[in-house]
Amino acid sequence: MITTYARRNGALAAIPFDPGQTLPDDVIWIDLLTPNAAEEHAVEEALHLALPTREEMGEIELSNRLYMENGASYLTATLLTRADTETPESEPVTFVLVGHRLVTIRYADPLPITAFIAQVQRQAPHCTSGEAILAELLDAVTDRLADILEKVQQDTSEITRVIFARDAGKVDFEDVLRKIGLAQSRTSRARESLVSIGRLLSFQTRPGDTKPNKVMIRSFKTLSRDVISLSDHATFLTTNINFLLDATLGKINIEQTGIIKIFSVAATVFLPPTLIASIYGMNFAHMPELGWKVGYPVSIGLMILSAALPLYFFKRKGWL
Repeated sequence: MITTYARRNGALAAIPFDPGQTLPDDVIWIDLLTPNAAEEHAVEEALHLALPTREEMGEIELSNRLYMENGASYLTATLLTRADTETPESEPVTFVLVGHRLVTIRYADPLPITAFIAQVQRQAPHCTSGEAILAELLDAVTDRLADILEKVQQDTSEITRVIFARDAGKVDFEDVLRKIGLAQSRTSRARESLVSIGRLLSFQTRPGDTKPNKVMIRSFKTLSRDVISLSDHATFLTTNINFLLDATLGKINIEQTGIIKIFSVAATVFLPPTLIASIYGMNFAHMPELGWKVGYPVSIGLMILSAALPLYFFKRKGWL
């Protein structure tokens, strides 16, 4: 699907564009969402450039993600999608700056881009060119990543309370491990996105042949500082999550050790009575105790005493 935007009355208005039509001169943003071959070809013909394929967008080499060709800048970043679900994903999004127009190519619909489109259609005082739209888009993406990291921090704080609280009762460690895994997935994907955006900003602000727009350079540098700060915070969260994982596994080990200790004590306590019962269960012809009138109560008493003595010993030693 192709959606083109032109500046009208202080906002960005969506203008219909179909393959085969002439691209209006006032269009400053062309958004391609899951485009087919015909739509890609139409944009290539209108702008006289070659768009990267989905396979090329997914390549991890820096030279395939950030480069210039025929006067156009090709910038690919990895954006976090489905962050509010239990299966967050990462999808590449390519930004192409050609002249003062921006072309976005994406095969997913990240929440910050959707929210940004809704916002600029109401009011967009700063979106006067493709570069300005790119800066505002990246700012929206960065804000969204900051919100995700804040949510992860809240989740890890709750996990810490559950794990280490004295009055927490029985803890569902399976649920705790699931939450830790989800927090780690969100954090790692957010950090991956921040790293790709940081590289994009560094590439865009590098010295070039043309004189850069000072306002845009200032915006990109501000974004770079925000990205660096969020990357450091994501690293801190990763360390905290790894600590929580180790702590959870330690608590599980302690719980399992307690269960094993109970079985060990039970085996030790019942071993002497079992030995006595086994002796008097033998079918020998001559066993003096079998003829005693008090033989049965004496054997029962011996069993009870042999079980009570180990329990008393364990409690005196503080093992129970």
